[in-house]
Amino acid sequence: MIRTSRRTAIIAGERQVSFSQLLQNIHIYAQHTPQREGERTIIYADNSEAWIYAFYSIWANKGIAVPVDASATVSDVAYILRDCRPVAIWTTHDKTPTLMAAFQEAGHEAELLYIDDYAADSFFSPYGAPMEDADADSAPKATVSFRDEDTAVIIYTSGTTGSPKGVMLSFRNIMVNIEAVSREVPIFTPERRTLILLPLHHVLPLVGTVVMPMYSGGGVAICPSMSGPDIMSTLQRGQVGIMIGVPRLWQTLYQGIMKQVNASAIGRGLFRLAAKVGSVRLSRFLFSAVHKKMGGHIAYLVSGGASLDREIALGLQTLGLELLEGYGMTEAAPMIAFTRPGDLVPNCVGKPLPAMECRIVEGEICAKGPNIMQGYWNRPEETAHVIDKEGFLHTGDLGRIDDEGRIYITGRSKEIIVLSNGKNVQPAEIEYKLEKYQDRVKEAAVVQDGDLLRAIIVPQMEWAKNLSEKEIEETLKREVLEIYNRTVTNYKKLMSLMVFRGDLPRTKLEKLQRFKLRDILAGAHADANTQAANEQEEGEAQQRLTQADAKEEYEILRNYIEGEKHLHVRPTDHLETDLAFDSLDRVSLEGFILQTFGTEISAAQLLDIPSVEALAIRVAESKTRMEVAEDENWHEVLNSNTAHLQLPRAGLRMRILARTARLFFRLYNRLEVRGRENIPHEGPFILAPNHQSYLDGPLVTCGLSTHLLNTSYFYAAEKHVRGRMSKNMARSCNVIVMEAGNLRNSILKLAEVLKQGKNIIIFPEGTRSQTGEVAAFKKTFAILSRELRVPIIPVRISGAYHAMAPHKAFISPKKIRVTYLPSILPTMEEEYAEIAARTKKLIEDCR
Repeated sequence: MIRTSRRTAIIAGERQVSFSQLLQNIHIYAQHTPQREGERTIIYADNSEAWIYAFYSIWANKGIAVPVDASATVSDVAYILRDCRPVAIWTTHDKTPTLMAAFQEAGHEAELLYIDDYAADSFFSPYGAPMEDADADSAPKATVSFRDEDTAVIIYTSGTTGSPKGVMLSFRNIMVNIEAVSREVPIFTPERRTLILLPLHHVLPLVGTVVMPMYSGGGVAICPSMSGPDIMSTLQRGQVGIMIGVPRLWQTLYQGIMKQVNASAIGRGLFRLAAKVGSVRLSRFLFSAVHKKMGGHIAYLVSGGASLDREIALGLQTLGLELLEGYGMTEAAPMIAFTRPGDLVPNCVGKPLPAMECRIVEGEICAKGPNIMQGYWNRPEETAHVIDKEGFLHTGDLGRIDDEGRIYITGRSKEIIVLSNGKNVQPAEIEYKLEKYQDRVKEAAVVQDGDLLRAIIVPQMEWAKNLSEKEIEETLKREVLEIYNRTVTNYKKLMSLMVFRGDLPRTKLEKLQRFKLRDILAGAHADANTQAANEQEEGEAQQRLTQADAKEEYEILRNYIEGEKHLHVRPTDHLETDLAFDSLDRVSLEGFILQTFGTEISAAQLLDIPSVEALAIRVAESKTRMEVAEDENWHEVLNSNTAHLQLPRAGLRMRILARTARLFFRLYNRLEVRGRENIPHEGPFILAPNHQSYLDGPLVTCGLSTHLLNTSYFYAAEKHVRGRMSKNMARSCNVIVMEAGNLRNSILKLAEVLKQGKNIIIFPEGTRSQTGEVAAFKKTFAILSRELRVPIIPVRISGAYHAMAPHKAFISPKKIRVTYLPSILPTMEEEYAEIAARTKKLIEDCR
């Protein structure tokens, strides 16, 4: 497993050790390691070169290594002692008190072997000195050999669910991983040294930063800590070629670099240029200073342990840092799939190992292959629970596999929050977006609190140190939650936040221990001071309402909002930040206020009103009447007189553009159009396509006749039609602009189009998909369809995401298909949300 060589195997500070000396040092440690085959020996110590000698000495003596977290508590160590009953423990003298207490708690003792005692006997030479040493050459060397079926290690799971289990991995399990990235895909080579940074008791750093580089001959450089200066110093001194880390490390690295890049116009311009061109070689030239700071030898950054946000993956690549993402778990030793060099696809973790078979069973990723564990130590029932009779490991991760075999992770089944409306929420996705506000947010966690989503936010210490809890909360609501809520669909909005001064519970690989978040939340609910403060705040708001003579208006507004949103409303709640009002909700509230109080407050103006209390006071000051009206009657609104509204007119330009686009897509993207027979020859109807790319507008017209082109109207967001040229294009191409300040007027224009017997094209998702998957549908098209009795024609666009993904500046010649599905005509009994969901499912099911 380790070849004798004078090449450098280990660089640790100012020392370097050759592969030949490494085997000699292993021999020294092996003289003290238990020499009984199959016995278990724990390693309970911090990362060091001696840790490596102790580890390989166990293998040299045919034993089973059991790495344990160096910061494990007495109870943690006692649990492992009782479970695997080791014969010896490699440790350091400072761990003795903990071990003695653990022996007593576990009722099991083991021989203590001190790494420190034998480090002085090991062979090393000063950094930069020649590796030739006649005495060292003649010293005895260990032989590290193995049988494939023998158990190599027992790795205890990190405990994100609170129940650690000992995962038994054989030498064959580990070798399948090594061969996949050294022989089949040559990532680990003799020319590339690997950085040891993460704690070695985890399987990813153990196999990825010790066993793989030692086997391949590239060697390692040991970083003394996780601090920025130590990392940069080790990268430079060790001339490191491969750096393995977890997503939070890459997030910190990327944000640090981008802070400097964004500090100058030149930096921002170079980044935009690199993103457009998409050449790693050019990016390395443009950002050579970044690479020089990292030692100048980095070939690959490897991310594992959790899902990495696509923005970071693409951003690092734009900086010329090629990132490879690995997906796996301890039970797979550790890889199931990994990104091949040059094949970075956003939100994709690559293809399975060559020796593996992967499939999706009821949405869950299942994997089978020679790297799957032997089982859990002394837990046959739990082993049978995760490995089925066919030998497939049930990962607990949700995902999909594309036509080329790439795996996409869509969530963790145990982490998914399921709301009462059936919507599934991935908390990690929201947490990353919150942590982008790094001036205010140190870290964040999203939890389910009843039927609401709540954020637990740890504020940046320097910013928050002189602020009260209330000041921090109000600022975070205004500068983080309110901005975030404007960017997401309704069910992903955060209803409240909790300020937490402390560190969120995480494993050593920075995985959030979600099962512990409940205790933090429970503590907040049990905080009598917090409850008293809320009661006092509400009492003060009621006094202000009384003084303004607005209590009755507040009660009417509160009852309306609670009926619409099914939430408890407080006077201080903000419509968007706290109550998750979207654009359509604001239009409805605008109509309700007009009908009930006879006063006009536009949907755009509602956003600037800080609370329900302030809204009630404003209504009280400007109302002309007070009649409690029914909810917004869309049937009445849409069937009112709209003939006075001015619509854009279709010109020759639209027809020329549509026909040119269709010819281009046919030749370049092998466009296939299906289901033309489902398109009515006359309107009115609503075309409702999924939204994958900027190409979707012209794509959805490719099946329309010239007559239908003239009578088809698009619905576009105002932000896409701001320039003079785009406004002129919209006027001549039948585009109705969604006016942020007058949404009702925009919707009435759409109604007028349909009343004239014409048709509209509206993308129910509202914005392009960031993953290629169909996102949640908004209700506007459903309201128009039901109230005006107009059929919906669902349209499935496939392939456009890959032809022009969000991060790409140019169109790729990927095949595209447009399918017009049979029309649906909603009944008056169907809710708008049900119509939207039915349309979405038809599109999703079309393949």
